[in-house]
Amino acid sequence: MKKIVIAFVLFSFFLSCQKKEENFTKEMIEELIISDNGLPSKYTFLDLYILTNNNEILKTNNNELNEFYERHYQKKFKTLDEFLDEVLNKNFVFDKSLFRHIVYLESFKLSEEIEKQYSEIGFDEFLKKYSKKTNRKNAEFELNKSIIKENEYSTVVYLLYKNRYDIGVDCYIGKYYITKREESFK
Repeated sequence: MKKIVIAFVLFSFFLSCQKKEENFTKEMIEELIISDNGLPSKYTFLDLYILTNNNEILKTNNNELNEFYERHYQKKFKTLDEFLDEVLNKNFVFDKSLFRHIVYLESFKLSEEIEKQYSEIGFDEFLKKYSKKTNRKNAEFELNKSIIKENEYSTVVYLLYKNRYDIGVDCYIGKYYITKREESFK
């Protein structure tokens, strides 16, 4: 167990050292905040990932993060902006017990094999390996799902996410598109 924790910490440190800019800009965070106009956010489709204290990663969205803030973190953080910045840019770790009654959020542990591969080849080669060019408007790449095993998918998508790429799904034709984060917020 200690080895897994140490590997996770080292991997997180490696990722944080590699990034030069924040995962989400202040402008993006402002866009993620849910307004009081009664309408759902236009960014609810965007998968966001959070860390838990049992070395799992939880896939969520801005609506859920807004709820977590209102229920559990309003006293700890002055504003929702501050909370989202901490969660999305600074690897804030959530207590997993907060999610024991929430069964619809997907949680996963990173695949050691994919983490090792990512560390060895770097992000650019990783992106080339797990994607293919596409002609789709607003997406430069399509996720190459044919080479991804079922238990590796979440790790591949998470590593793309940590490098400012988002995944969009075309449910009609069953394709997954990789979009630069900046494009997701246009």
